[in-house]
Parts: sequence; C-alpha cells; structure tokens
Amino acid sequence: MQRYPLRNYGVLLVSVLLFSTPAIANEVAVSLRGSPNSMVRQNSVAKDLGYKFVETAEQLPTLVDEGAFVELPGNEHYVVLKSVSYPFARPEVRLFIERLASQYYEATGERLVVTSLTRPASQQPRNSHELSVHPTGIAVDLRISKRGASQRWLESILLKLERQELLDVTRERRPPHYHVALFPNEYSGHVEKLIGADALAESMNFEAVQEEQPVEEVEFTATTAALTASAAVPAFESEWMGRQHIMGLAGVLVAGIFFGLGYWRGIRTN
Repeated sequence: MQRYPLRNYGVLLVSVLLFSTPAIANEVAVSLRGSPNSMVRQNSVAKDLGYKFVETAEQLPTLVDEGAFVELPGNEHYVVLKSVSYPFARPEVRLFIERLASQYYEATGERLVVTSLTRPASQQPRNSHELSVHPTGIAVDLRISKRGASQRWLESILLKLERQELLDVTRERRPPHYHVALFPNEYSGHVEKLIGADALAESMNFEAVQEEQPVEEVEFTATTAALTASAAVPAFESEWMGRQHIMGLAGVLVAGIFFGLGYWRGIRTN
C-alpha cells in the first residue's frame, strides 16, 4: 500500500475546508462590530423600499405631513436627547423604540436614551459612512448605559433581533453608541405575528392616545434580567465568529499542523 507524506494530507484538508466553508466575505454575520456588507444591506433595504434620502431639513415637514415620518416625543420609558435636531423617523422605527424601551425599562429600571434619528445628508457628520441610512429615517442611535448589566441586556436583545434579520446593529466607538438600522417590513411583520394585525394598526396610530401594548419580542422581566445578561453575546464578537466559521478556522489550523509535520519529516528523510 502506497503511503503519502503528511503534508499531502494537509494540502487536501485545507482544500476541502476552503471550498466547503461558507463564503465569509459575502455574508452579513450577527455581530456588534458591523461590516461593509452590513452597510450595503442597510442601504439596499432603504432603496428597495423606495425610501427618499432626505437631503435638507426643508424636506422633512412635507414627509411628516404625508405620514412617511413621525415624531418621537419620548415617554416614561425612553427619552430623545434635546441635542437631536430632528426627532423624526419612519413609523416602524417609533414602534420599535416604544416596544424595546418598555421592555428595557422593565428589565433594567433605566430609560432608553435616543441620541440620533433622521439626519439630512447635508448635515451628516464627517465620520459618517457614505452608505448611511440616517437620511432615510430607518436608523436610530442609542446611548450605551454605564451599567454593565444594562449593556449586556440590550446587546443580547439587539443581537437576537439581528439574528432574526429584523435589523442591523453596530456598537460604535466614536462617539460610543449603538447604531441600529431597522428593516421596516420585516419588523412590522414580526410584530403582527406577535400581536395581530388589528393591534399592530392600533399601536401605529400615533395620533391617538394608546394604552401600552405588551412587549413580546423576548419574554424577560426584571426578575430574569440577570439570566438574560449572562446569556448575552460579548461586545467583542466579530463577524468571523459564527459557529461554522470557528469550525472552519479550527480545521485550517489542524491542516496547517499536518502540513508542517509532513514538511519537517520530509526534510529529515532527504
């Protein structure tokens, strides 16, 4: 029986792994780190929905009158900072904030803090991404709490919703905040499944005085907040850390060891 050097098995194993592992570059992984692919996806969602990219502040009143944008006034569960020049967003974003804020307050005792909403393209900061969807009204920035338990709780929920492909979330460093780009159709469809079409329509009738709707994205209360925090995905999770990617990288490492051993043995026998 013919025997092959160990390095040949290493080359074979590397080839199998490279062709069987998912194309990492083309995926949008569940992560707080963000990626170019996630920015492309956010931008594509807005364009596919035919959303207008607001260029100047003068365009906002018309969009509000048409019902395309609504005001986020804040309530007992969330606050919009006074520094937010344009406290308006798509109706689905307000629905998302009100539901998330109610749940966040119940679990942590803190109000959710909104630090940015719609920003006209002409007023984007210098460090903004060229594909930013803030001008379309589907993006919201949230303050990062100083309390570690509150951070972990919120991150776990946002990553859960990202895993369900209802939004994209990135933990930004300068300045520190969570950037959330909501996928309006997917999110409203998700809520409709939870509470029904009639309740959804009532929840989005923002001109009327509404009773608080139950929040059901994740069934957590203040008594289970500690368990939620312990299950949160770490903030340093990167887009390379999906389960399949970890297995693939581990396999490549093993293959490299085989190749190295084979190469070393070949030198010794020559």
